[in-house]
Amino acid sequence: MNMKSLHPIIQLRLFLLFISSVSSSSVIPYLIIYFSAQVGNVVTGFLFIGVLLANLLGSVVGGYVSDRIGRKKIILLSEFAVFLGFIGAAFANSFETSFPYYTFLFFIVIQFSVGANNPVYQALIIDVSLPEERKTIYTYSYWLRNAGIAIGSMIGAFLFTDYLFHLFIGVAITTLCSFLIISFFIHETYTPIQNEPHNQSAIPMLRAYRTILAHRFFTVFSIAGLLLVSVEEQLTNYIGVRLANTIDEPVPLISFLPYKVDGVNLLGILKAENTILVVCFTMIIAKAIQRLNERNALLIGLLLFVGGYTVISISTTPYILLIAMLLASVGEIMHVPVKQTILANIVPNHARSTYMAMYQIAVILGVSTAGLFIIISSWLSPIVLTAIIGLMGLVSIVIFYRLTTSESVKKQQLDL
Repeated sequence: MNMKSLHPIIQLRLFLLFISSVSSSSVIPYLIIYFSAQVGNVVTGFLFIGVLLANLLGSVVGGYVSDRIGRKKIILLSEFAVFLGFIGAAFANSFETSFPYYTFLFFIVIQFSVGANNPVYQALIIDVSLPEERKTIYTYSYWLRNAGIAIGSMIGAFLFTDYLFHLFIGVAITTLCSFLIISFFIHETYTPIQNEPHNQSAIPMLRAYRTILAHRFFTVFSIAGLLLVSVEEQLTNYIGVRLANTIDEPVPLISFLPYKVDGVNLLGILKAENTILVVCFTMIIAKAIQRLNERNALLIGLLLFVGGYTVISISTTPYILLIAMLLASVGEIMHVPVKQTILANIVPNHARSTYMAMYQIAVILGVSTAGLFIIISSWLSPIVLTAIIGLMGLVSIVIFYRLTTSESVKKQQLDL
């Protein structure tokens, strides 16, 4: 199955995903540098938490409301709010002046809106796709997102410092283009079922999310996803700090090469290796593992992924780290589309975006908990921290192993 055979709405969504990935990754990774220079590290930490909470709250609200009024209204409203947010951020950093706190307020609006959009876009794809198409769809979306991140990161590296106003305006224009494309070319994909009185509870949103937490299969799946995200996020948290502190003097990257690197250089190389492997080999690996059933592809991918990151969390030998990242990247390419397909297939039709919002919350918590390792690394030895990282990954693998037995999947389908 190729992209041309997919539903036109999915094709447009994949195109917009690539564009939004380029735009957001040209800005978001560099915001911490911007705020640190403007208001200092301590205040930046609190601002970062505020932006993260705005994204989380947006997911909660957007997911719930979308299942009650439809997808397109939420997407359009959110895209337009993002457009206005970047326009505001641009003018808060124009004419050789910067207003960091105004910029922060605009990014609260942006991240709330992005958070609201994420589960709705995921639900939209499920609305117009068939179960047998979803692995292909998520393979393409995974590849396009990473390609967009790679391109956007390079654009931001060259423009963020000296051309911030122009960069923000550029992102605003691409967001406006997305808004117009959605307005004219994407129709509503979900008509809510009006079978529940609005005054049944004072807090219907909380009741809806409490009902989701009672869905045992989904809740356990989300916990496993949270653990995996936490393992992966160690690269830019604890592992990055450990490499910078441990390899403070340049060492040979490979013994027979003259090129030397320190810990910071090595971290950059590992991240670049992961990006290059994903962008260049996703389709090749996807084709190579076609004969594997989805469960085996998922479990083998998880073993490679967790094993690779566990080695990266303890080793300081450059060539071993490069090999471990190769294995982790191959595992990531194998397991991500399958995991996303399973997630899409287990959510009920009437609450797709609410379920996706809850899963997004689990992902955000996984990103947040990864930062705790930096704090506890002051008291625990590297071997203990590696054991914890490996254990989290192992628990996640065991959970997915149990969830993907034929009996569990069959029972889940009957429950829906």
